[in-house]
Amino acid sequence: MFSKVLLVAPSPPPYGGMALQARLLHELLLKDGISATLFSSNFPLPRAFRVCERIRGLRAAVRFWMTWPKLWRAIRQTEVVHVFAASWLYFFLVVWPAVLVGKLCRRRVILNYRGGEAPKFFEQYGLLARPVFKLADVVTAPSRFLADVIGLHFTVSVAIVPNILDLSAFQYRQRGKLQPKLLVTRHLEQIYDVETVIRAFRVIQERYPDASLWIAGTGSEEGRLRGLVGEWGLRNVRFLGHVPHEDLPAISSQCAVLVNASRIDNFPGALLEGSAAGLVVVSTNAGGIPYIYEDGKDAVLIGLGDPQQLARAVQKVLDHPSLSNQLIQAGLALAQNFEWAQVRRSLYAVYGLALEEQKTSGEVKCVAG
Repeated sequence: MFSKVLLVAPSPPPYGGMALQARLLHELLLKDGISATLFSSNFPLPRAFRVCERIRGLRAAVRFWMTWPKLWRAIRQTEVVHVFAASWLYFFLVVWPAVLVGKLCRRRVILNYRGGEAPKFFEQYGLLARPVFKLADVVTAPSRFLADVIGLHFTVSVAIVPNILDLSAFQYRQRGKLQPKLLVTRHLEQIYDVETVIRAFRVIQERYPDASLWIAGTGSEEGRLRGLVGEWGLRNVRFLGHVPHEDLPAISSQCAVLVNASRIDNFPGALLEGSAAGLVVVSTNAGGIPYIYEDGKDAVLIGLGDPQQLARAVQKVLDHPSLSNQLIQAGLALAQNFEWAQVRRSLYAVYGLALEEQKTSGEVKCVAG
């Protein structure tokens, strides 16, 4: 008999990494024959409360009180509660209720924490967050970086269950000579420091006049960043705005180098998607990134907030074809470790399920453990 799994997570839009991971996992569980339901933590308010949508604090308060009865009804019909957890207000408005109701209903609760600002969040609110980590049956994190941070603050065991990479969408494309075609696929917010990328591109374009920079994403920094591009007279810079996730592979196939300058990060799926598509990854070594990539092996990693160093790193892969090819091939091999066939075994273990693989027919069954 298959277990019933409830995924508690935001639904796109907005198209953040957590929402995309939850949607992808929901689809894959259903394909595996698991009775999975997605509980959208950012559910739309009823028509009578639509006026609250315009007032951010009021909207959050109304949704918080509506969440409790919705969770009670949903959790009573399931066996495993998989809570996608992030930091700050979301933790207290969504994660706390989901874990508490799950335990009161005597369900198996999986706390899947993935907050990139974990160290800062735990330092400020660790005492309030601690009970949630202690209540969960299993705590998981997508990287060793986060597992170490959680273990340090709460002395709980943490199972590593990596993020899932959809290799059927981001398919590898062989490139010839590497062209100076740069791509950024992060939100235009301060923590992703796209300004440093633009400053680095200013240096790169002095040497490669035909170099291009495509920026896929939106955010509060967009107006200011567009102003810098205009002020410096940079050519071939395209702000693509919001790009639906399903359209990113087509954009990736037209570029050669994925550039990331984030200052805070955990498990950036955008980088692994670039590796899967055959892009060279040049990134800062923020947060959990060096726990995934190794400098000089499958990416070029640099320090934070240094446009000159970032420019030199991009020029290095453009000037050395043998190095760029090595990074591309190793990056592809790395990305393949995060496809569903690899991740599902560790995920089902924390669900309390065991896999029975039928070698003769190729059919896979999941049995309650």
